[in-house]
Amino acid sequence: MKRNLIATIDCGSSNVRCIIFDMDTGRQVSVAARDWYVPQNGKIPGAYDFDDKYNWPLVCECTKAALSCVDKSEIAAVTATGFRHGIFFIDERKDEVIQGCFNMDSRMDSTYLQEHDLEREIFRKAGDWPTLHGLPRLMWLKKHEPEAFERVTSLMLVSDWVVYKLCGEIAVEPGDASSTLLMDVVTRQWSADIADKCGIPREILPKVVDAGTRLGTVGAKGAEETGFAVGTPVFCGVADTQAGLIGVGAVGLDTSAIVGGTYWLVCHSTDNPVVDPEYKTRLSCHSEKGQWIYEGIGFYHGLIIRWFRDVFGVEEKNIEKLYGIDAYTLLNGLAEKVPVGSYGMQVLMSDIANQQNWRMCAPTFMGWDILDPQKSHKGVFFRALLENACYVAHGEYGNINRILSKDTIPQSVVLSGGAARSPLWCQILSDVLNRPVYTPREREGTAIGAAMYAAVGMGIFKDSREAVQAVVHQDREFLPNQQNHEIYMQEYDRWRQLYANGLELLDRGLVKSMWQPASTLSEIQKQDPWKVL
Repeated sequence: MKRNLIATIDCGSSNVRCIIFDMDTGRQVSVAARDWYVPQNGKIPGAYDFDDKYNWPLVCECTKAALSCVDKSEIAAVTATGFRHGIFFIDERKDEVIQGCFNMDSRMDSTYLQEHDLEREIFRKAGDWPTLHGLPRLMWLKKHEPEAFERVTSLMLVSDWVVYKLCGEIAVEPGDASSTLLMDVVTRQWSADIADKCGIPREILPKVVDAGTRLGTVGAKGAEETGFAVGTPVFCGVADTQAGLIGVGAVGLDTSAIVGGTYWLVCHSTDNPVVDPEYKTRLSCHSEKGQWIYEGIGFYHGLIIRWFRDVFGVEEKNIEKLYGIDAYTLLNGLAEKVPVGSYGMQVLMSDIANQQNWRMCAPTFMGWDILDPQKSHKGVFFRALLENACYVAHGEYGNINRILSKDTIPQSVVLSGGAARSPLWCQILSDVLNRPVYTPREREGTAIGAAMYAAVGMGIFKDSREAVQAVVHQDREFLPNQQNHEIYMQEYDRWRQLYANGLELLDRGLVKSMWQPASTLSEIQKQDPWKVL
């Protein structure tokens, strides 16, 4: 019996994967991955060159490797998902104008927006403050490479680039499009007003389609390069976070989920698109029709945990090599023995979102005692990091409650990504939020979410809710401990006060920020920028 196999090309920040799912069961059939080739640009500090001629062959290596495990005639469709905020350009000859801008690329310029007092207006219309988005990247190109800017006939996000390479069609769904800051977040269409005021030609903006829209089929060239059969249906790309929400079962209004990877994306869906009057929390279009998502971002949580393992978990990594016991499991075991609140140890890492003036403290551990090693050992430091990520999530949901004039968000949370593999982290999150936390069985939420949209477009499922019911399954449930929650709320209040002091040290130029855009530098910092950037 022929299976309903759908291939998703998942473009992450560090690598690309092709994952093939059996949509009758929701299970992975095959997967292959390659790391992107994104070297630093030698002429532009902080810029990374995402070159089509090097990275498209890596995509093709993934697709061919994944297809080697299945009969390609069983592939019912192919789609893509990927990081937002990067941007790709082509000219009238369909050639790449300049190398693509990665999502953390430094090629951004908001000078014109600041000089013309457009930042707040853009936030009110597009839902976010212009920092890492497509608009500031276009403004950089317009200012620094005007000849290249004049050649641009179309722009794309990374998932759109993949789809374009497969079938030659360019289109974008609202979830991805809203990350450019060129879309009116309420109408879910391109904003002629923003484009005109910023001098961006409207004709370079691609058509906007719904997630699950079929754009074409794999052509002869695409088939030769990727291994897919000629004529395989190709569906539009989907933004990674939006796809990830559906892929872990957070479907429907007033659902909350956290994608716990390198960044923690703290999300809540709504049909009431109220833009934050304090310009702190991002509002994006959901890929679901008539829905939007509020997003808070916990910077580097997953990266910090990996750093701790690599630097302080050498013993655990050696045990992993010898006995096959995961190093993170061993570190979690140490942390489980530490009381709630980590003996008062506090961590200053990521701050709660403040889009118009967002910067991070210098990375700091506070409250440890060299004279009392029983309360300052490795497990205490590790648990304090886990707790800190959950404090940030609590603050992000507090912002969403403020915007919507509620105090009930979230009702419960689905936690996915690498963080969901730690039962201890899940329980801490439940205790901090004082809400149930669920983890999904399927770990590849973003990739399967994109596949689910394609399956809806094919008619396999009526809508995304039916798709979730068919292929997404809950793994574990974590219920809050009220006594632990009360302790955590005391520690949360103390953390906010400590963080305010950490930002003061930053403004005085005494420490280096964990992350800070140039637009937020104090006058003192600007006097010695090499120390802080």
